Amino acid sequence: MALRLSNPLPRRFRGFSPRVALVGAGMLLAALALALRAVDLQVLRHDELSRMANRQSQRILRIKGQRGPILDRLGGDLALSVQADSVYARPGRVERPAQAAALLARVLNVPRQTLQERLSSDAPFVWIKRRISPEESGRVTALELPGVGMTREYLRVYPGRTYASALLGYTGVDTQGLEGIEYAFDSYLKGTEVYRVLDMDALGRTLLQSDEEKPTAGDSVRLTIHPAIQYAAEKEVALTVARTQASYGLAIVMRSATGEILAMAQAPGFNPNAYAAADKSALFNRAVTDGYEPGSTFKLMTAAAALEDKSVKPDTVFYCENGEFQHYDSVIHDTEPHAWLSVAGILRVSSNIGAAKMGLTIPAAVFRDTLFRFGFGRRTGIFTLPDGRRLAGEAEGYVPPANKWTPVDHAAISFGHGVLVSPLQLVTAVNAIATGGRLLKPWIVQEIRDPEGKVLMQGRPVVVRRAVSAETAAAVRDMMLGVVQGDGTGTRATIPGFAVAGKTGTTEKYDLQARGYSKTKDIASFVGFVPAEAPEVTILVLVEDPKTSHYGGLTAAPVFREIARQSLALLGVWPAQGVQHVAMEK
Repeated sequence: MALRLSNPLPRRFRGFSPRVALVGAGMLLAALALALRAVDLQVLRHDELSRMANRQSQRILRIKGQRGPILDRLGGDLALSVQADSVYARPGRVERPAQAAALLARVLNVPRQTLQERLSSDAPFVWIKRRISPEESGRVTALELPGVGMTREYLRVYPGRTYASALLGYTGVDTQGLEGIEYAFDSYLKGTEVYRVLDMDALGRTLLQSDEEKPTAGDSVRLTIHPAIQYAAEKEVALTVARTQASYGLAIVMRSATGEILAMAQAPGFNPNAYAAADKSALFNRAVTDGYEPGSTFKLMTAAAALEDKSVKPDTVFYCENGEFQHYDSVIHDTEPHAWLSVAGILRVSSNIGAAKMGLTIPAAVFRDTLFRFGFGRRTGIFTLPDGRRLAGEAEGYVPPANKWTPVDHAAISFGHGVLVSPLQLVTAVNAIATGGRLLKPWIVQEIRDPEGKVLMQGRPVVVRRAVSAETAAAVRDMMLGVVQGDGTGTRATIPGFAVAGKTGTTEKYDLQARGYSKTKDIASFVGFVPAEAPEVTILVLVEDPKTSHYGGLTAAPVFREIARQSLALLGVWPAQGVQHVAMEK
């Protein structure tokens, strides 16, 4: 007798078989597998696969706006940007990479092996050569190579080649500022950039090109540099470096009444159009970035501090020990033996012993405070905007804390050892003597304008503080006149028809390996202003490691004379007319 179920299956399940169950289970497993794969692809490996997809089908090109020009004070171009073609390739679409590499190598002067590696790579996009010449562009176009194309970029050009190179600096492969003015004012010069997205399908066809938005040009930066004075300074410094076989030389020309930098010259220079081939030591603007021991030029600060503190009077005399002075465990020497010298005499013949004894009359804290008021031990602010933003670095220098001064340190600082100053700090401090004791902030940017001509920033004279009284400044100025007269050390700075106020310097360089001052490496210098009675220009000249003579009076003073003489003529200041202030455009 057959067994019957008491509750047979409902009608809707009649005909249900194991095969249907198997198919259903399979579909369920497939759906689960797809879901797990989706999680793997979209969640666990999302970043990795996105990068792979972009490499395979997408290229984002960064399109920069035209970099703003750098101009001199008369509007002449010091740096500008021009359009140039850049060559790229889609390696997957290049036919016969070896042959294409050989053809491109001949017209672009790029090693064949380098090009073949690029054209054979798995990358979807490679640069072949950027910012090529018009002649190269024409030759590449004539080749008609599949997978090789060109796009327009901007090329930074320096028309003067080595002219003002250390001051201007240079830009990198993406026209970003890397040194000098290019670096300091990069945020103004660079303009804006946009991104152009290129999506390619499997056949290499462009699906999307987002080039609707156009980049904007950068702002123009007009400097205070006077082109003819800059040229004169560069010429004279370069001649002296060559003549004396020196390591390098520099000169800074400042307009005394305003603090404007009229010239900042350095030799040897370099060509920023091809900066990669330059000696690395030439790439930096050492007038701003370097610190050095100023030597005898610093005696001006010692005299000013002593007179301001009333520790001495101009006619106070010191016994100079006939050229050799035992001071604790140190012996201080003079180049020539001297007995009694007044403060003016100490400066005139540049006596280390006299300067040390004069400096020792000033309490260390008072002395250090005076040096700070002259701007030593802090940045000048030449790259600091009115709103307080600092655009680039400059040497801060170093003045030891007063409570760290030993008697030997105190004496050494008095004649310019044991402190570090930048050339810009020193010329700025001496200019405070020229202006009657007022410390002016040095400035090098006359104005910044946007592409529509709107003035964004305008330079102007700024009095930072009073360094010393007008009486003290006048006394030091009169003493500086004696340096270039009679038996003074700076007579080679004399300019017929003008009263020159100056000071020589000869500094032995510290040798880190020998742990002492070198007997063969020196820095010769001269700093001063002219005309002394109503200063028009304040000038510093440095020559490092001259081989012919290491004395500042013999090496640097003649350079000062020639730069000052030409600068005065260019500014319309003539002996027969006295001091004549004229418009700077002349």
